[in-house]
Amino acid sequence: MMKLTGQFGSIRARFSIRHLFLFSASALLVIVTYRPYSNNNSPVSVVAENTDVIDSDHPTSKECRPANKIAFMKTHKCASSTIENILFRHALRENLNVAMPLKGNYLSRTELFNRSSVLNTPWGGLPVDIFTLHNRWNRDQVMALMGPSTFAFSVVRDPVDQFESLYNYMSLRATYKTDLKGFVRNLRNNQSAIDHKPRGGLGRFGRNQIAFDWGVSPQLFDKDPEIILKRIEQLDDQFELVLIAERMEESLVLLADRLCWPLEYVTHLDLNVRKPERTVQLEEDERNTLGRWLNFDTNIYEYFCRRFDDHVARFNSVAGQPDRMEEQVRLLRQFNLQLQERCVIQRVGNEKLRGKFLETHNDTFGYLIQPNKPDCDPYAMSEPAYLRLFRDKLTQRAKMALKRNPFLVAPPSTRSN
Repeated sequence: MMKLTGQFGSIRARFSIRHLFLFSASALLVIVTYRPYSNNNSPVSVVAENTDVIDSDHPTSKECRPANKIAFMKTHKCASSTIENILFRHALRENLNVAMPLKGNYLSRTELFNRSSVLNTPWGGLPVDIFTLHNRWNRDQVMALMGPSTFAFSVVRDPVDQFESLYNYMSLRATYKTDLKGFVRNLRNNQSAIDHKPRGGLGRFGRNQIAFDWGVSPQLFDKDPEIILKRIEQLDDQFELVLIAERMEESLVLLADRLCWPLEYVTHLDLNVRKPERTVQLEEDERNTLGRWLNFDTNIYEYFCRRFDDHVARFNSVAGQPDRMEEQVRLLRQFNLQLQERCVIQRVGNEKLRGKFLETHNDTFGYLIQPNKPDCDPYAMSEPAYLRLFRDKLTQRAKMALKRNPFLVAPPSTRSN
């Protein structure tokens, strides 16, 4: 009897171990494939297998791996809020760490970025996966923070349209003591007087904003064209890709391609869009005057528009598909339409929004989202809401890491920059 019982116990033990292994494997599969804010009905899970998003400069779809170390140089008033939202959603989906200062939404303001703004926080010992908040670009410090294999990219916009938007949004009227049209008249009459005025927003906003955001010294703004071109070529070497705001759909197709993402990952709502009544219409001669004054940004924009055309041409040359970009843009529009139909009740002014959808400026539009579909929320959440969410996540992750290894997340005072 004892022998029979022992054999039965051994058989039952082997049976239990076998089923435990199968259960563990199944559980692991569920964990790996789970997406925090998607389900089978969500637009983010639509026919990803039908999207071919691999550039000829990069490995085939069977070889490439999705990028999770990504640095986005967020330029002001270049549709960058929409791009930032895409990266925030990716961080949620993959449980990634976002570079976050102790407070606010700037990693640096007038000074070049220094990694100490991230290291000297309670979560400073955690690895950084996503870099996307406003700063003045300093590639060396970004790579020191994230690693040399980090994919770095940015976005540019027609500098006249960008400055018009910046003038209103950042209240530059208070700096220059006139509205935008008056500013252009003064610029035409006496440019040197305007050039000697300080930048607005405590030194953050003004002439050649793209160049300033990218870390270019204002002392270079009026140098010879050859010197300006050389500096732009240096900047070109610092970014794997520069998007064009006026060609956002094509830009996001290229971005998905370079990051080895399915196209559905760049499905989006247009965020932080200004109300039309807040836009100033400039005459052609006014635009020309501004364009000449914004000389460095004008050169940046023209240079990277040409580079963008090259990227699109290479994209279309893959596997003899001259209409490849057109097909991908059509598919992205389809995804975006499905997202809007499923998630959006109405686009409304920011003053009508509440909670996690409320932005900081009432001159912009936001979205009323279907209340019974929480997987839709991340597409329309405001930057302030995301910052609260990620700071909470980083704080909890740092506490857990500290419990596991007290030396892994050392107090800021014990770390060097």
